Amino acid sequence: MALPWLNNVEQQLAQSYKARRFHHAQLLCGPKGVGKFELSEQLANSLLCQNINTHMQNEGSKLAPCGQCKSCSLTLAGNHPDKRLTQVEGQSIGVDDIRAISDFMNHSAAQNGNKVAIIENCEKMTTAAANALLKTLEEPSNSRFLILTTSHTAQLPATILSRCAKTDIKVANPEAAKTWLADLNISDYVWLPLFYTQPLLIKQWQAQEQLQHIDTLYKFATEFKQSHNFSPLVNIINKQPELIRIFTLFLSEQLKQQLIMGLSFDAYQSAQQALNEFLQNSTEVLGLNLPLAVSRLAHALRNIK
Repeated sequence: MALPWLNNVEQQLAQSYKARRFHHAQLLCGPKGVGKFELSEQLANSLLCQNINTHMQNEGSKLAPCGQCKSCSLTLAGNHPDKRLTQVEGQSIGVDDIRAISDFMNHSAAQNGNKVAIIENCEKMTTAAANALLKTLEEPSNSRFLILTTSHTAQLPATILSRCAKTDIKVANPEAAKTWLADLNISDYVWLPLFYTQPLLIKQWQAQEQLQHIDTLYKFATEFKQSHNFSPLVNIINKQPELIRIFTLFLSEQLKQQLIMGLSFDAYQSAQQALNEFLQNSTEVLGLNLPLAVSRLAHALRNIK
């Protein structure tokens, strides 16, 4: 998948590889939807490619696999023995997961080349897991590479951060993302510019058929103070709880517009506090009465002038 906003980062990584300054532990940092995982896959596949040096001489500016050697064929088939991916959803990365990576790194490469392990969302490592990873980071073996991704750098221990080459991944030019999204035939929703810095998030919503639901949340946010029937809103959030952060983002944007148009700063702060409390309660309180919480939020915002 070609992601034009990553061109500069790809060139920088390629230059460090050519100059033999490519660190054995790469940490890719950035918000969701910018292509951290896609880049980690490309890097891993490139490092495993048997023709990488020749291919780079021909390609010039990018670190990319040739797609034709035996190693690339194994990668395309999804069963390369020298590549390992640690990927968890909604849970922690435990010490056993990291010990398995260390064991993988210590064994000989099946293809007599590099070995690469990817740890997605590495901030999910438990303290014991992070400590277990330190040995691999501190005592790197030749031809062994770790690629870590995170959306929450602040949650990583300083001991991990100091032993990795950190690369910030972001969409520096939203116009590039806008042009890329235009090729996906996505409707021109009013709220799309809010997510031009996270284009893969929009692509994911399209694949999951969530765009229309998100548009409904946006319309609710624009008319929230005047609304009295919150059933459609509650139904969407109950079915897709992860969208509650999107709804609160839309409300926050509405408050910013009201501040620009004359809302007092004290009133703005009070409204933001009510919104933050609603978000915290909605994401942390088990068994929350969501219809009541939404109604209370609407009441609180109506009373702020």
